[in-house]
Amino acid sequence: MGKQEELLLEVRNLTIRFGGVVALNSISLEIYEGEILGLIGPNGAGKTTLFNCLSRLYRQSEGDICVKGESITPLGPEDMAARGIGRTFQNIALFETMSVFDNVQTGAQFGMNSGIAADIFGGSKIRQERAQERDRIMHLLELLDLADIADHTITDQNFAVRKRIEFARALAANPSLLMLDEPAGGLNREEVHHLEDLIRQVRDEFNVAVLLVEHHLNLVMKVSDRVVAMDFGQKIADGLPHEVRSHPQVLQAYLGEEAA
Repeated sequence: MGKQEELLLEVRNLTIRFGGVVALNSISLEIYEGEILGLIGPNGAGKTTLFNCLSRLYRQSEGDICVKGESITPLGPEDMAARGIGRTFQNIALFETMSVFDNVQTGAQFGMNSGIAADIFGGSKIRQERAQERDRIMHLLELLDLADIADHTITDQNFAVRKRIEFARALAANPSLLMLDEPAGGLNREEVHHLEDLIRQVRDEFNVAVLLVEHHLNLVMKVSDRVVAMDFGQKIADGLPHEVRSHPQVLQAYLGEEAA
């Protein structure tokens, strides 16, 4: 990220309680347009809780979340794509009997006119829109090395390929912010290196901000413009990758843990 971009998403004093347990304690952070922000922390730090709150799967007890200056607190997860927020999941959820192309196409439906009525009454404009959408999906498949298996079903694909399919499906919705939940999980060293290049390429080509939640610290530190570290539901560091990596509280939080 070169010059400072416009503020895209702002989290203000976010607190979440589950019964008597405080899972997030007054977390505040910002994500700027075109930025790759890494979110790190040991197990139980609250990363997934924050991620699920940003995508509205969880409701905060206090605080607010704003996208381009407007609160998304009242909204549900089904509203996030329309607000320009896309995400992947640790536990991949694809349509097993559908083709790779059709799975990715499901992510593109949010911005399209659809249905029989649109096909009948939309005329050439709708047909042109659908043709452009097919071309865009094929471009995504080529970008993620999936074009050769576009007509194959999901059932035949291995874990690493499924991760790329889910990545493509999230991109198909044209998000302003792409939230990646443990994208390197289960990948080998070569696949992780490819993922690093892919995240940068996607950011640059689509001008999309990326929020990266990942245990693989080397990946996070190499690819992120800025890193936020959490521990016990609180933010303990926020800065450039080398600053966060050497921060005393971050070192303490990771003491005894595998630092990838």
